[in-house]
Amino acid sequence: MPAQAGATAVGIAHCAFAERLVIEQPGIVDYVEIPFEQLVHNPRSAELAAHVPLILHCASLSMAGNVSPDRRLVESVHHWMRETKTPWIGEHLSYVRADGTWKEIAEHSALFMGEADQGPAGPFNVGYTVSPQYSHPVLDRVHEAWTSFEREFGIPILLENGPIYFNMPGSTMSQSTFVTRLCEKSSKIGLLLDIAHLVITAENSGCDPYSLLDEFPLERVVEVHLSGTRREADFCWDDHSDRAPKIVFLLLERLLRRCRPRAITLEYNWDAAFPRDILFQDLQQVRDILAGCFDAS
Repeated sequence: MPAQAGATAVGIAHCAFAERLVIEQPGIVDYVEIPFEQLVHNPRSAELAAHVPLILHCASLSMAGNVSPDRRLVESVHHWMRETKTPWIGEHLSYVRADGTWKEIAEHSALFMGEADQGPAGPFNVGYTVSPQYSHPVLDRVHEAWTSFEREFGIPILLENGPIYFNMPGSTMSQSTFVTRLCEKSSKIGLLLDIAHLVITAENSGCDPYSLLDEFPLERVVEVHLSGTRREADFCWDDHSDRAPKIVFLLLERLLRRCRPRAITLEYNWDAAFPRDILFQDLQQVRDILAGCFDAS
């Protein structure tokens, strides 16, 4: 990471204007987090590494899935890990594949992702990262997958909390308890804490977001994601095209009173016309919060 030892780097998720931004305003961010799926779709995106360090993010390994990723997909992740020189890989604590059988009536193109499509190949791909059942069998499955991928890639695999929109049938514990017990299985497991996802989970489940934050093993947090949320049909949704609400920054400050992550990423990457002035304001807001928490030392 570009930040000095013990410091926290501040970056953005890859977006339509990322390359222009880092060229026109060098030093505005410490890094760009780039999705593996973006690199598969457009390998030229890796040229951004000439201007700014890259961190690899992923939504294809299906950590909680009961079907292992295709070997070619794993090798592709390994290739882009080397090309980007990423210090770690962030991956969702979710599944994107299952061992469902094809139905003759299934004709939607989303059900037939071929080798040329971004994302994982496999018996069934839901096309989005879905929070798994939080149960002991799935806990063992995720730990086994994490152990295998850490051995495969030789760098940390950070697990990211997903937004919870409904309680998965069969769950016997909360997401925070699941993550805590997972960390108890290995002292090396690191977390990518998505604060917007945590806010969504709290709102949709009717719990206090501050209390929910405190339930996670915050000493394991290596990277933090910040992004927007959207209220629609009396429900809270993930929205990377909108500015992070005030609660996200308040929770970030609370988190930083407990731990010092190595990186904080603003994920404003769903809108090519996202207002640049708001991005700059929020980058500065993150740096001001960091200064308030740590610069006195």
